[in-house]
Formats: sequence, C-alpha cells, structure tokens
Amino acid sequence: MLSRFYLSLLLLSGLVFIAFITLATYRELTPEWKKYQAEYREMLIKNAKDEAAREKARRIKIEQQQIYLAGLKRVDRCMNCHIGVDNPLMADAKVPFKQHSGDYLKNHPPDKFGCTICHNGQGRATNKKEAHGKGRDTHWDFPILPFKYIQNSCAQCHDYETLRHKGGEMVVKGERLFREKGCKGCHKVNGIGGDLGKALDGIGSQPIAYFPMRHVVGEQTTYNWLKQHYLDPRAIVPDSEMRVFLTEEESDLLTTYILTFRTTEVPREYRRIRYVPERRVDGESLYKMYCIACHSTGKVSVYDEILKRTIPAIMNPAFLKNADDGTLRKIIKEGRKGTQMTAWKSTAAGLTDGEINKLIRYITRERPDEAAEPFGFAEFKTDPKHGKELYDVRCALCHGEKGKGGKGALGINLTNPVVQKELDPEFLARTVRDGRSGTPMPPFGEEGLGLSDQDIADIVSYVRTLAQKK
Repeated sequence: MLSRFYLSLLLLSGLVFIAFITLATYRELTPEWKKYQAEYREMLIKNAKDEAAREKARRIKIEQQQIYLAGLKRVDRCMNCHIGVDNPLMADAKVPFKQHSGDYLKNHPPDKFGCTICHNGQGRATNKKEAHGKGRDTHWDFPILPFKYIQNSCAQCHDYETLRHKGGEMVVKGERLFREKGCKGCHKVNGIGGDLGKALDGIGSQPIAYFPMRHVVGEQTTYNWLKQHYLDPRAIVPDSEMRVFLTEEESDLLTTYILTFRTTEVPREYRRIRYVPERRVDGESLYKMYCIACHSTGKVSVYDEILKRTIPAIMNPAFLKNADDGTLRKIIKEGRKGTQMTAWKSTAAGLTDGEINKLIRYITRERPDEAAEPFGFAEFKTDPKHGKELYDVRCALCHGEKGKGGKGALGINLTNPVVQKELDPEFLARTVRDGRSGTPMPPFGEEGLGLSDQDIADIVSYVRTLAQKK
C-alpha cells in the first residue's frame, strides 16, 4: 500500500516536471518579441507598394535586435519589439510598431544613444513587462518614464537655454516653479538651501527603496511618489512639515524638474551643454527662492498649522520701523534655534554676504521713514524677579513657559541664541512697548495695555536670563 503511494507521488512529480519543462521550452521557442517581429514583417508585406518591396519585406529575419552602446556601457534590446521605431512607413502604426514621434532620432540615432538613456526601463530585457520594469515583481528601480516626465532626460545633455526653445520647456517651467515656490528655503541643492527637508542632490537617481511607498496610490514608482507628495505631502509622509500648495499641472512640472537631479553623468561626448552666463539674482528672486515658502508675502504674521508656530511678518512696517539692517542681518545669518528658521550664513545654508544684503534691501524697501522712538533701556535699573512675575501674566500665554515657545505657541522662542546674544535689549524693549500691528503681538506700553517703561525694562531683563534657565 505504501509503495503504491510513493509510486503515485513519483508519477505526479514527473508529470509536473514534464509540464514545467514543456512550458519553459515553449516560452523559450516563442518569446514575445518574435511575435511582434513576425507581425511587423506581415504588415510590411501587406502594405508593400510593389513586388520588390514585398520581396524585401519577406527577407526580414526574425532575430534578436541588440544595440551595444560602448560610450554608455550598456546594452539596449528595446528594438526587439519596437522594430519600426525608425521606419517612416510606421508613422500611423500602433505601438510597439509605431515610428518614434518628432524628429528626435535624426539627432539621436538609436545606434549611438539607444533608448534607455531617455526612456529608462531595463534595456537587457526581452519582454514588455521586464523591459518596462513596471510591477512589484520586476524589482527594477528605474521603470520606463511616463511620457509626461520624459523631458527630464533632456537635461542630462542639454543646457537650459537649449531646452527652453527645443522641446524641454517642462524642465524650464519646473525649474522656475522650484525657485518661485521657495523650495530651497527647506532643501539644499549643491550645499545651498535650508535644512528642514532632505537635500535633493541625486534624488532622481535614488532607488525605489529610498521612498516610503506605503501611502502611494497606484504604481509604486518614484514618479508617482514625487507627484503625490507635491499634491498632498502629509498623505504620503504623515509627519511631513512641507508647506506647498500646487495644482495638478504644477506637480507634473516640479516632478519633471526634480527628476533631473541625478548623481550619474552621461559621457562628455553625449553632452551639448553650452556656456550660459550666470543669471543675476536680485533681492526679490532671492526672497522667493529662500523665504516665500514660510513667510509668504511677509506682510502678515499668522499661526501655521503645519509648522505649529507663528510665522513672523518680516515685511510688516511696525517690525521694519524697529529693526535696523544690522538686526536683520543677525537674524538671517544666525537663524532662530528651536524654530524652522535656518541660519543662512555661508557656512550653514550657503548664502553669501552679498546675497544677504540683497535680501535685506528687498525686505526693507517699504520701511517707514520715521524710526521708532528710543526706549533708553540702558538708563533703567532693572528687576528680573519682577519681570518674571509680569512675564508669567502677560507673556507666557504666547511665548510659552520660560520663553521656549513650541507647538501651539503664538510667539517666538525667546531662548533662541539670536534673541539672547545678538539682539540689542533696546530693540526688545521697543518691540514690547510698541507691539507689531498686523500680528498677535499687541503694544504693552502705556498707550497700549498700560505697562510702564520700568515694567517693560524688567520684563526684558528677565527675558535676557531665559537662556540660563533651559
């Protein structure tokens, strides 16, 4: 009885093995690409205009099509299926027989450039699924590019002036959007920019595992991750502090541009990058590039639900009346520890002194002619203990206990080194006395909430001790 069981098991195993071998042999003898090449040949025979053309079509061999690109050190077999890519007779054919669009192959012949340099995908593959690299079980980090993002590949070889006029306008528009939406306010590129987000260098060359795909809808590709992240950052990365508000079209443009940030470079022989004079950047452009993402127009102070803090109105007349250029320079250069305000000096975010000066000139262009009335802080004998009593009643609600600010607090972090070490107590006293119209900071002086100058001096003296109480 037992021997019959093992005999049946052996027979079943043999049948499974034979079926597997038969299937594997069939797939090997009738690969997908052979079917396409046979269909292509039949199309040429059927549409031939004369017997000579028909006979020429009959002689087409069905065989592997492979391009070895020595300069790129890669092999492309895409033309196994896309065999009509350079045939004008296939202009109206269906994919994969269709002729390549436009006149790109005129200047980018397949035997020199191949296909994957522009389209991505797995060049060595010989079937559609693996060649396109799409699907979880293909394990390919750079699947074929959706057509709407294809222009990012052009930036590997061509400068922006060429792209602007010769088919790379999506990259150019994306780059402008990147500047005007203030992306470098949070992200470094080539060592310059904020440090709230990850540096973007090489992001277009990152493998799929670099991106958290859990919340991505649809195909889990870098392209989908980028676009969906721009449309709704917290839907893709729940704890993201990214402040961006884009349309569908803008998200596609920005995705196209960001994909140009690659670590790999094509060989010099492929590049056609001309020298283009460096763009002269003015103060307004710098503000858009580095400040606008958080400060918006800079006119109104608002509590931001994403960053969980109040964003100061740095172009508010009341602020500018009180803050001289030196004060602004200290704040911009050193940032504000404990907040999302990056230190923008050359050794941190990478701005030069000249660029910071341009920023200051732009921010202060509408500064009131009349300066704030002096306070005379140095003339007061202050009492920090009394200042603490007043602070706890008048200031802690917005600036937090011991001045640390934090989530939910409307006011800035007063323990910040810039506040403690760089800002003149005279400036702080004037700010408390006069307040900041258009912001949550009211005037606390006698013409406001009624504090005497002595009370204000005591509060400032207490604030100046907060760094020691952390």
